[in-house]
Order: sequence, then structure tokens, then C-alpha cells
Amino acid sequence: MSRKYKVLVALLLAVALVFSVAAVAGCKPKNALQAILKAKKIIVGTSADYPPFEFVDEATGNYTGFDVELMEMVAEKLGVTVEWKDMTFDIVLNSLQSGQINAAIAAMSINPERQEQALFSNPYWESPNAVLVKVGSTVTITDPLVDFPALLIGVQSGTIHETYVKELIDAGTMEAANLSSYPRADQAILDLVAGRLDAVYMDAAAAQAFTVSHPVVIAMVHKVESGMGIAVMLGEQELVDRINEILAQLTEDGSIEALADKYNIAQTLAEGG
Repeated sequence: MSRKYKVLVALLLAVALVFSVAAVAGCKPKNALQAILKAKKIIVGTSADYPPFEFVDEATGNYTGFDVELMEMVAEKLGVTVEWKDMTFDIVLNSLQSGQINAAIAAMSINPERQEQALFSNPYWESPNAVLVKVGSTVTITDPLVDFPALLIGVQSGTIHETYVKELIDAGTMEAANLSSYPRADQAILDLVAGRLDAVYMDAAAAQAFTVSHPVVIAMVHKVESGMGIAVMLGEQELVDRINEILAQLTEDGSIEALADKYNIAQTLAEGG
């Protein structure tokens, strides 16, 4: 083989390599939305202990609930399937930040602190907070600011309810020993029923669901100014924009309202009383 021929072959191989690298680079997803569409799957984190939003159907063993069905609708319109990852609520956003999941839906209220950790969709639902007490309890609550400091309060870890009670502790109006935080909401309910707590503080719709399955009653409901959103990793604007488009469609066609009716999220609670 002549020297000129060897040089020509080397040049052709180099050009082919350049085009091959460019082709691979061109196929690589530029963002989370493209990666999801390419994989035809979205990995979603939740905390399946919070009926009626997300829980495990005892008859089938499948995840179900308002949030679960809503996310399945979103995925269907994206043209992908959902792979669910169940975890404790307090690590959901960490799992999102580390890339273990593509999105999170867990009756998660949108607030400034969480917006520093994740990018949120527009609110898909608003629900007030509520205080649960054991059936037959003599505890009365008219104002959490006034009544909580004298009570043993249970909350789920990582929630806005935990933040609210911790603010009372930080302000010096409540003893830290009066607050008990639980990885899962149903653990707090079990301690309430057992008499180890005076009250449990949580979302009103979830509180209403627990009154059906446990001997507890709602002592107080009050409106909060925050809606629930679907979270994605910071910077994934294209993904959250597409989710917002789909949520708008599902609101317009009545699908979200129908889900609320299906899971008995009472309109009186949704409006705050």
C-alpha cells in the first residue's frame, strides 16, 4: 500500500469517526423531557401512605389515589408509561435532585423553600389543613397558634405541617418535646388512636380519609394559601411547561374535578370550610 493511499484511508476514517461522534451526540437527549419521551417512561416518586391522594389498594396491591390517577393521565398525554417509586415523604425532593426520579407528586404544597429545591408545575389542587383528634377526645382546637403549645402534636416529616409546628417551637411558645414527627402519616394516626398524641396535623382531605378508616375525627379545618404541584428537577423548564399544558387541558375538560369527586375530596374542604 502506497504512502498516499495510507494517508487517504486515515483521513476517511477520521471523517467517519467525526460523523459517528456527531450522530451519537445528536441522538443524546438534551433535557429531561426528551429523555422521558425517548425512554417512553417517566419515573415518578411519591409517598403512598396518604389517602386519598396516594395509597396502596389492598385488594390489588397497586398504587392508586387522586395524585396517582392524575399522574397517569399526564403520562398518557405525554405518550409514556409511569414507573412508580414509593418512598418516605421527607426524601422525595432529595430523590428528585439526585436524579433517581424524573418527577414527584405527593400532595406536595408549593412554597418558597421547596421552590429552591425543585421546579413546580402550576397548582393542580388546593386543600386546607386539618387537625385530627381521637374519637371521644375532649380536646378542642379553635386556633393552632393558641392551642397547639399545650398539646402533643403529631405530623409527617418534611411537610408544611411539621414546619408550622416547628415555627411555634422556634418562637418559644411550644416545647420541642410536644412535637412528634413520623416518616409516614399512618404512623402518626396509630399513635393518636393509641393515646400517645393529642392531635395530628395534616392536609384536610387526607384527614377526612383517615376518619373513615380509623376512630378519629376532624377537630378543626382552616384554609391555607398554597396549592399542590408536580415537582421536577430545577432547570427542566421544558418538562414543567409540557406538564402545565396537560394540567390546563385536564382542568378544562373536567378530568381533575371528576377525580376529586371519585376520591370524595369534599368541596367544602377544598374551599376551606
